[in-house]
Amino acid sequence: MNNSFLIFDGDCLFCNWIAYYLAKSDKNDRFKFVSSTSEIGGYFLVKYELQSIVNKTVIVRVGEVFYIKSKAVFMFLKESNAYPLLRFLIRIVPTCIADFVYDIIAKHRKKFIKKECPILPPEIRKKFLN
Repeated sequence: MNNSFLIFDGDCLFCNWIAYYLAKSDKNDRFKFVSSTSEIGGYFLVKYELQSIVNKTVIVRVGEVFYIKSKAVFMFLKESNAYPLLRFLIRIVPTCIADFVYDIIAKHRKKFIKKECPILPPEIRKKFLN
């Protein structure tokens, strides 16, 4: 089983939308997507002692290494070979600045989307672990 996964805030509509678009962009099925509010998400949070940070950041695991904030976004984009321009921008910007921008977006993320979550097609739904 592939051990690369992305844990996102399952209570946040913005995060759910982003996870949906990232899952669509992961053409080689490198990642599984895990809501922090799901049973398996809760298990991962306890097992890897991530409970204190999950509501503040996306968490990406590649191999045995966990990444958070802008590094998590970069690693996802790198491993899934998605959004090359965004990947390039994150790479050239110093991490402290990229994390600062990430923190601003994270702080206001629940205000961004007021619509309902998309209905996932089966080929995307299979990438999400319950």
